[in-house]
Amino acid sequence: MTVWRAMCWGMVMGSLLAVSGQGGARAAEWSIEPSMSVRGEYHSNLLLAIEPQFSTYAYWISPAVRLIGATETLQVSSRLAFDYVEYYGERDAKIYNLHFPLSVQYRQDRSLWEFNGGLNRDNTLRSELIETGVVLTFAQRNAWSAAPAWTYSLTDRLSARTSYQYQKADYATGSQRVFLFDYEVHTATETLSYSLRETDTVRLTGLFTRFSLPDRNLVADTYGAQMGATHAFSDHLTLSASGGPLFITNRLDTRIGTLEDTSTVWVFNGNLAQKFERGDLSLEIARDIFPSGLGLLIRKDHVLLKGSYRVTDHLTASISGQAAIINPVLTSDLPFFSRDTRFFHIDPHVRWHFDEYWALDMGYTYSRREIEGAPRSGESHAVRLMVTYFPLKFSVSR
Repeated sequence: MTVWRAMCWGMVMGSLLAVSGQGGARAAEWSIEPSMSVRGEYHSNLLLAIEPQFSTYAYWISPAVRLIGATETLQVSSRLAFDYVEYYGERDAKIYNLHFPLSVQYRQDRSLWEFNGGLNRDNTLRSELIETGVVLTFAQRNAWSAAPAWTYSLTDRLSARTSYQYQKADYATGSQRVFLFDYEVHTATETLSYSLRETDTVRLTGLFTRFSLPDRNLVADTYGAQMGATHAFSDHLTLSASGGPLFITNRLDTRIGTLEDTSTVWVFNGNLAQKFERGDLSLEIARDIFPSGLGLLIRKDHVLLKGSYRVTDHLTASISGQAAIINPVLTSDLPFFSRDTRFFHIDPHVRWHFDEYWALDMGYTYSRREIEGAPRSGESHAVRLMVTYFPLKFSVSR
């Protein structure tokens, strides 16, 4: 077990021990919510390949349990979930996913201590494709994370937030790992927030990020500063915006010496969120830098739309979609990835909670990837149907 993995588990166990200790001192409420889901999927082009593909079918069996605990000063939540997935058709594979997120908050008079992290084991065509838009292979990935943070109220209007985030991605061995590299990311940020009035807040953030790929002897250091503001037009409509420069230095150790280059990338984020009586809607326009298992940093310009509407007390409709332009930031020895990529994704979804213990989910996903200079694009149509059973909820108060 590596040092960083040991630290991650140490923070997890420490947080759980803190929950136990606080529960003995103050009244606590605990709840456990188990569930079992069975899902079927159809994919016309699972890998988003440009060449013609056969259809792929899959079924999922997913037991899960959600844990929530709270005292007057402490809140903890987690959802332990397991997926057994079998694909057949164009892609024949059996995979096992594991999801263990952990969130802890502890409040004092002027301080808020937070921890978010855990383990997410899934395949690259799920979370990493949505995040970066450039994953071309089907491989299992273990993504570890640990993100402690401390927010301190200096005055009634001024607060400071110090945070650190550690990420580590391990890819499974085998033929599907082609063009994928394990990586680590360390990010430290410091943010000052000042409330001008009830409806307006301004922020100044400084950050440092180190992205390293041991297998390629490559390290990328990023320094930057961003200014931002949030304005509440009403209780239901909020606009947030931020932006600033990132200075990136890349170092690659080779047999003939160390190669180094620098670049400057301006990043920004604008988010407009509207809440309705029976739903919500948000629009995000942003440019950001993401780590990638392809062995390089990814610059992503994207427009993201999310919305949900509660049609009845038992029926909810939602939609998410994005359009993105992806460019590599680091100099790469993989010429294929040096070209611009355009990625489109839309996902309407309906949930029918037809019984206290049962829910039915139906969804459709359309994805398309276009590569600069390629005569054709890779398109995918996917349909899914899922049934979930919710046994009795267990709760304890003391």
